[in-house]
Amino acid sequence: MKKGKKVPFKTVCYRINSEKLPLEFYGFRIIHLSDLHGAVYGRNHNMLLHKIHEVKPNLVVMTGDLADGSRGGMLSFIKLTEALCGYYPLYYIPGNHEQELEREIYDKLIRKLQHRGVTVLNNKWCTISRRGSFIKIYGLVTPMVYYKDPMREGYERGICFTAENTRELLGEADESCYNLLLAHNPLYFPSYRDWGADLTLSGHIHGGIIRIPGLGGLLSPDVSFFPKYDGGHFEEKGKHLIVSRGLGNHFLVRVCNPPELVVITLCAPALLHSSEKIS
Repeated sequence: MKKGKKVPFKTVCYRINSEKLPLEFYGFRIIHLSDLHGAVYGRNHNMLLHKIHEVKPNLVVMTGDLADGSRGGMLSFIKLTEALCGYYPLYYIPGNHEQELEREIYDKLIRKLQHRGVTVLNNKWCTISRRGSFIKIYGLVTPMVYYKDPMREGYERGICFTAENTRELLGEADESCYNLLLAHNPLYFPSYRDWGADLTLSGHIHGGIIRIPGLGGLLSPDVSFFPKYDGGHFEEKGKHLIVSRGLGNHFLVRVCNPPELVVITLCAPALLHSSEKIS
């Protein structure tokens, strides 16, 4: 990428502190990618890759809708993972758009990702170790009925995804360690929080598409207005949620709502107040 060339997305950084974090994870950097929807930033993603390499993350997580049914969307996503896998551990969960792909195409996508070294957390968890200590990362794939889109077949009014539903898919949260949850849809953060997620990373809302100063994002994909968890950092009962406003878009036009690359740094409580946003 040429020096000084302006990128068409913003980099947003957060620091999250927790006394549950092992000392070895203080300063641990996570790149959070979500809702790319087949978008490409520069030739072969060079703009996006340049920014990611600048951050030097310890981990890259992808919280769904990186690919969709658009022409070339899947190939674009796979090329991005190919470029990243040689440098960083990659963890991925499918979003609603991947789940809506034809089964054969969806299975092919998952195989290609796994072949390239991506860890696909389809209602699974694994351990991330660092200098003898560890945290756990969980990947939740919410059944489509819980996306509450009245225009989608199978819509059920009033349905809610509970902490018990989370437990049924992921098992019990390990209270002895720090738990990082990848969950595409932030609507059910209270359920993730009560299940035991210390930090939840989500996307899906696209920042509300149109952002109104003082009011927030206007529209949720479930065709409701002013979603509570539209984008950014939220803290409830000592648990944290970071919602990416996404890197792409598949409907309408973003207004006052640029695409964003999210960077999260885990740190000690004494170093930085947990709600501070640093860019």
